[in-house]
Amino acid sequence: MKKIFFVIVILFGCNKNIQKTPMPDNLISEEKMVDVIYEMTLITVSKGVNRRILENSGVIPEKYIFEKYNIDSLQFALSNEFYSNDLNRYLDIYNRVKAKLQENKQIIIDSIENYKKDRAKRSLEIVKRERSSTIDSIKMKRSRMPLKTND
Repeated sequence: MKKIFFVIVILFGCNKNIQKTPMPDNLISEEKMVDVIYEMTLITVSKGVNRRILENSGVIPEKYIFEKYNIDSLQFALSNEFYSNDLNRYLDIYNRVKAKLQENKQIIIDSIENYKKDRAKRSLEIVKRERSSTIDSIKMKRSRMPLKTND
């Protein structure tokens, strides 16, 4: 998180000598920016935990977030650029995102841990079923074999 924050600050925050970006007509409010960036961070983290779940369920993370907040990528980019022109304001937005992440840290960790436990439990159940099926198959084959007699 700190690395992402640092890169964003460097890319967008250090443009004091560049001409100020005018306020876009459809500027995203600071509160909504905090929520959008927070959710983007969560989705990024969840991709790291298990990207296949998102891909298999057909979720395109950015598209999902933009639809949820009724914004589009251009609106987000222009709003982000506008806020980045005021480093203090931009840092405040990211500090609020960070605070929200910290506030929900245990919930996020618990969620990841529960997912890992559920996945391990499902894997164990699959192994048990396969093992049981194999044992049943062996028993069935043995029952079909003719008995040997000592004549």
